[in-house]
Amino acid sequence: GQGTLMGAASGSLTELAELAGIPVMTTMPGKSGFNETHPLSLGATNLTYSGQARKWLDESDVIFAIGTSMSGTHYGLRPCAGKTLIHCSSDPADINRDYDIDMPLPGDAKLVLDAMINIAKEKVLERGHGRRAETEREIKKSRESWMNSWQPILTSDEIPINPYRVVWEMDRVIDHDTSIVTHDAGHPRDQMMPFYTATVPHSYIGWGKTTHLGYGLGLMIGAKMAKPERFCVSFMGDAAFGHCGMDGMGGYKEGMPTAYEQYGASALSGNYAALAESLGAKGIRVEQPDGVGAAIQQARAENETGNTVLVEIITSMENRMSKP
Repeated sequence: GQGTLMGAASGSLTELAELAGIPVMTTMPGKSGFNETHPLSLGATNLTYSGQARKWLDESDVIFAIGTSMSGTHYGLRPCAGKTLIHCSSDPADINRDYDIDMPLPGDAKLVLDAMINIAKEKVLERGHGRRAETEREIKKSRESWMNSWQPILTSDEIPINPYRVVWEMDRVIDHDTSIVTHDAGHPRDQMMPFYTATVPHSYIGWGKTTHLGYGLGLMIGAKMAKPERFCVSFMGDAAFGHCGMDGMGGYKEGMPTAYEQYGASALSGNYAALAESLGAKGIRVEQPDGVGAAIQQARAENETGNTVLVEIITSMENRMSKP
């Protein structure tokens, strides 16, 4: 969870995972707390999640939750009944709040992990407990199966552009270690969380429970102020931009079918790139899928010269979600 990031415990988490051969998945706020290119990574979870995360959550016997409140939330996976639950949180009020915990470990994430590492080193004769290589093979197989099922959507050439193609191109061209990326609430969050690869701590800002649309824009402004040398990117939908940049009204058509059918309430339109230009930023408009990656690279080049950039990508409405 996020406590692993806030407690600067990513290194200790990685050491314990490697020592004991334990797969690791993160919560949405904890994304980037464990390098998702690591062969023991299961990715991050939210309303959406990877196939391997679902598999291990279902099939595991023991779940060790650290740096997370383990709140029963719509925006995270719930462990199935019958698991042995170990829970470490810096706030004792979190423990036994929403789940019956078998082994409570109140405390700072890094201090607890370091103590467990010291104990594990005395007990583990072989790093990975003799099973790490096998576990990594199982994770790789599960991940490849899940990714193969999504590959046609992620690499789609359809026009209007599929939002998943945008996420795919972002993951392909952005330098993960020197960037800070976030999503906005709603579909951008759910589409991005499973498929964008977070590597170093704080290279991704995961959020989006009850926060209003457009909040990601403010997060990126703050991130750029804190780390001006980083390439800071917010992946927003048209409703988020409309709410934040104008008095736009938007929402999903399922929630307001009459307003959608009669008045096109969800069909926000306009030339957002031109709007950005009129406000002194650089505007780039993309209508072809093969232009997405190049536009992101152009945005970074512009950003390095001091320009703020809005990349407006004309996409389709996509309701498919990764919920294996």
